[in-house]
Amino acid sequence: MTGDLVFPGGSIPVLAAMFLLTLCRVSAMVMTAPGFGETTSPMVVRAGVALVISITILPVVEDHLAAVSGPALHRPFMVLAVIAGELLCGAFIGLLARLVSMAMIIAMQIIAILAGLASILQPDPELGASSTAISHMASSLTPVIFLSTGLYVLPLAAVTGSYHLFPPGHMPMLGDMTKSIVTATAQTFVLALQLAAPFILIGTLWPAMLGVLNRLMPAIQVYGIAMPAQLLGGVLLLAMLIQIMTGVWQERMSDLLVALPGVSAPPSLR
Repeated sequence: MTGDLVFPGGSIPVLAAMFLLTLCRVSAMVMTAPGFGETTSPMVVRAGVALVISITILPVVEDHLAAVSGPALHRPFMVLAVIAGELLCGAFIGLLARLVSMAMIIAMQIIAILAGLASILQPDPELGASSTAISHMASSLTPVIFLSTGLYVLPLAAVTGSYHLFPPGHMPMLGDMTKSIVTATAQTFVLALQLAAPFILIGTLWPAMLGVLNRLMPAIQVYGIAMPAQLLGGVLLLAMLIQIMTGVWQERMSDLLVALPGVSAPPSLR
């Protein structure tokens, strides 16, 4: 464009367009990824994180944006299509990380049900009915582990490397995205069942034992006697295993997040 100041990366309008496209993809990832996009985090903090990340990775990915940023300035409909694609790609990466991180919360929900701590009178907008204090503890524990152990680096590497897999201006691979989400969901539930395996085993044997006891001594109020023991035993077992569960969850999270699309991008993108 004539009359515009030219910098090493292009003219000012082209640089502004490249920054806008980068911000769209990064902000969508930040708003959906664990640790960054928690509902308890202030919106100003999340916006600041997205802005800083966008400024940081822009020099790395500008080669992928230069081809589409210039023509998009003259085609309004192309701008809307490219922005929609960037938002979809960023939200896709953040959603994959979010699905994997929910394994701990799902495991705690299973534990709460088996320990008798679930109640339909405490609905949760994210997980539905039967929300408990244990699941809310997991919701607070997940971002703490995610941010304190350096796991947040993997989604950032994925969004940087995603420019190689999902170039701006090209139609996203919706079929592959759907397959990845289904696979991540299956891995999440498998990990949740593995974390809650001791409670599932005891929670399966405990009612059978109570049934046998009730048949042997019908006059005894088995439910009134067993319910306090079930609650106390579940809490004590969770207290003994919580450190092991979080350690296993952290290791499996690292293995699953390494498989995010874009993490294994060429060295020039990282």
